[in-house]
Amino acid sequence: MVDYATRYPDAVALPSIESERVAEALVEMFSRVGVAREILSDRGSNFTSEVMREVDRLLSVKHLTTTPYHPMANGLVEKFNGALKQMLKRMCHERPKDWDRYIAALLFAYREVPQSSLGFSPFEVLYGRHVRGPLSLLKDIWTKKDLDEDTKTTYEYVLSLRNRLEDTCKIAHEELAKSGARYERYYNRKAKDRRLEVNDKVLILLPTSNNKLVMQWKGPFPVTCKKSELDYEVDLGSKRKIFHINMLKRYEERKENPEQTADAWVCGMLTVQEHGDETELPVPCLEKTESYQDINCCPDLSRTQREETIEILREFAFCLTDVPGKTSFAECNLKTTTSVPVNVKQYPLPFATKKIVDEEVDKMLRLGIIERSSSPYNSPVIIVKKPDGSNRLCVDFRRVNDVLLSDSEPIPRADIVLAAVGKKQYFSKFDCVKGYWQIPMTEDSKEKTAFSTSAGHFQFKFMPFGIKTAPAVFARLMQRLFHGLDGVHHYFDDILLATDTWEQHLELLREVLIRLATAGLSIRPAKCYVGFGEINFLGHQLGSGTLSAMPETLEKIRDAPRPETKTQVRSFLGLTGYYRDFIPGYAEIAAPLTELIKKQKSNKVLWEDEHEAAFQELKRRLADPPILRLPDFDLPFILRTDASNRSLRAILLQEHEGVYHPVAYASRKLLPREAAYSTFEREGLALVWGIQRFHIYLYGRHFTVQSDHEPLKYINSSKHLNSRILRWSLLLQEYQFKMEYIRGSENVGADYLSRIDMI
Repeated sequence: MVDYATRYPDAVALPSIESERVAEALVEMFSRVGVAREILSDRGSNFTSEVMREVDRLLSVKHLTTTPYHPMANGLVEKFNGALKQMLKRMCHERPKDWDRYIAALLFAYREVPQSSLGFSPFEVLYGRHVRGPLSLLKDIWTKKDLDEDTKTTYEYVLSLRNRLEDTCKIAHEELAKSGARYERYYNRKAKDRRLEVNDKVLILLPTSNNKLVMQWKGPFPVTCKKSELDYEVDLGSKRKIFHINMLKRYEERKENPEQTADAWVCGMLTVQEHGDETELPVPCLEKTESYQDINCCPDLSRTQREETIEILREFAFCLTDVPGKTSFAECNLKTTTSVPVNVKQYPLPFATKKIVDEEVDKMLRLGIIERSSSPYNSPVIIVKKPDGSNRLCVDFRRVNDVLLSDSEPIPRADIVLAAVGKKQYFSKFDCVKGYWQIPMTEDSKEKTAFSTSAGHFQFKFMPFGIKTAPAVFARLMQRLFHGLDGVHHYFDDILLATDTWEQHLELLREVLIRLATAGLSIRPAKCYVGFGEINFLGHQLGSGTLSAMPETLEKIRDAPRPETKTQVRSFLGLTGYYRDFIPGYAEIAAPLTELIKKQKSNKVLWEDEHEAAFQELKRRLADPPILRLPDFDLPFILRTDASNRSLRAILLQEHEGVYHPVAYASRKLLPREAAYSTFEREGLALVWGIQRFHIYLYGRHFTVQSDHEPLKYINSSKHLNSRILRWSLLLQEYQFKMEYIRGSENVGADYLSRIDMI
């Protein structure tokens, strides 16, 4: 403990740091120097406990705490701790176990030494007189002087003490001022005088959204008011807040150079690696080139079924076209976190691509997708190279997306959509014509989609690709459109109809087309399939209650060349990972490849034998993947789990005609800390993880868990469990299941998957 006024230190040795012992030590210190009005401490549990709160209340002490991970807020005590430790280290070198016996002597010596900031020792400031301590004794021995003090009356002594205290306080203030000036010169050596004016744009140093201890510059935001020489009020969009100048940095906008002629021009080529088509500007046809006659009807339909289908399609021929419609059921409204427009200067484009850009923009103008704009916003246009070598036009909305408020509308999950199909017999699939371009923008949001080319400044009238809230807006439209309609499943602009009978299918087909026509949406005929017993949907083959991977995609994976860069490895893992439910033990097989894409690894991958083995094994597994059964919710589920030293495995099964058929496979690597678990804990972790992995199938239903680790049968009944297994046991109480022990030879699925070794 250190007194901020007198710099008087005190310390008490404690056998432990429980709150009760700390409280007793504080009371002992207060008995020597008096009870403090305020106490400043860190946020240790021994200082913030209920016991300390009660001590503070009884002693009428105001307790202050420092900010987390900020010890310099209580620097006086921290420096004293360091000094005391150094003194103890030197004094108890011969008898380190008796360090507590030296504390009193060291404190006595420390209190007698004048402080650099006050010019007086803590003894003199506290008592107002010179205390005869170790240094005084040493001086007497060296000088051999023993001077008798003047004999004074009590009144004279008190008067002299008062004058001494006043002089001491005055001199201490002077020394503090000198010390403060010295510190100020030291810390302000690199300081600069920075001033801001009203309406200046600034960046603010704020914590990141995912880690409060990591800072980043955010903005720009306008300055609205100057509160003092160092404090400024800034408009954050939703509110105004005062910031110190140290948290602000002037935002310098790039100045546009006036047009001027030159003998030479510098141009650059921006190459973008293609990872998806969410920012693509897919320009449809201006005129109708497809009709309901281009719809793919199942060739296995009878003549009567085919005629019934064509009759319904002919009735809704006006919405079966490749020209986008315009819905009145939804609008795209973009809300931003700041009122400051986002204006990103156009990237330099090669002259050879100017014709492509102008043609694409002209098509969108004639189609009514875009219009000319005078918006203060601007997003750059980029050219992306397609796999076939041709170019396509995209708009880079990344900076706009950074300031957009997120939309929390839930996005459909592909696995849930596929699982909901079950044992249906008839399938139809529809695809909206450029679904995003059928949703209009609100008037206030159009300007935020602005972009520029050499032909001028433009903005979107319909929802563009690349806006981060676009998927949520389209999902909300689909939810509203097909609400209450059983047998209809949608994943963005892909719509799937699944029924048990043909009569139900015709009725559902008519109802879906009525709702699409009422909403003003157009359906692309060439991408529509009606009345099929098996159908391709979301990269999978559906039909007869089974689920398999698309042969075309698997062929691409089998023919994939060996990756040479991290990006190529990541792309290969992304493609194979989409079918990981078909690959037993995918996580462990792919482990060597996932090591290559870690952040610290080089972009040019170092390909070794273990990587080649994993690469070829994944391709081999996908060459002949197992066919999965779609879940039948009228039958019970069986979950098999197993764990090895490296990974966890789980298989979801259902029994059909006396044979167990897999519904889905799941696997993951063990974390380093999990690999240190005991065998029982690893098996318990596999059980908990497997149930949580297939939660959507198992929750609220009675199911069976099979494992070749017999002690798991007692996880819910054993009385002697460690805290980790006890937490797992409590977590499993919300599930209805029974444990079954099976021999390892019977658990051929999960057991083998957890023990395969590709390295």
